[in-house]
Amino acid sequence: METAEKVDWAALNAHAAGRPARRLVSKAIAAAGGDRHPGVVLDLGAGAGADSLQFARRGWTVHAYDSDDTLAARLVENERMTGSVQFHHTDIADVPVFPAAQIVYSTYTLGLLGPSALPEVWRKLVAALPRGGVMAVDFFGTNDTWAERSDVATLPLEEIDEMFRGFQVIDRSVRDEDGRFLADKKHWHVITTLARKLH
Repeated sequence: METAEKVDWAALNAHAAGRPARRLVSKAIAAAGGDRHPGVVLDLGAGAGADSLQFARRGWTVHAYDSDDTLAARLVENERMTGSVQFHHTDIADVPVFPAAQIVYSTYTLGLLGPSALPEVWRKLVAALPRGGVMAVDFFGTNDTWAERSDVATLPLEEIDEMFRGFQVIDRSVRDEDGRFLADKKHWHVITTLARKLH
């Protein structure tokens, strides 16, 4: 993918290694029933692994996927996990079947699959969730700078809602603001949806 080829993901992930886990982690766990019976999480685009490690610290078993292997080294140094992280060094689009999971989690990643690969990956992710399973994911909206790129999937809200047919949307937030990506100015339009599978 052209976007990925232009980015030094290892350098980006190394820079992000010290950041705290996103609040979406706690929201996803709460939506899935809390920590009383931790299950399996799929973390797609795990990057430096802050979110994967937080799930594991709270007892969850994490399958973390990324095309950069920064997280692999961080697993060795981490001793605070009551759960576990299994790292998969692969392109998400190349995964034939995802393990069954109670939570599918992905931030700032699914849109980078591009419009051709995203529908099939989404179908596989929905299939990995049982009834009651939770999706906690971001998509790029149509106001995003990357909407002009043919290799990035940017979606109108109506299309995102269609993807969540068969789900109960629990929470949604929208980031629509100027910012930066590495050294470049960028307008971010990111739609985050937390939803529970109904059947």
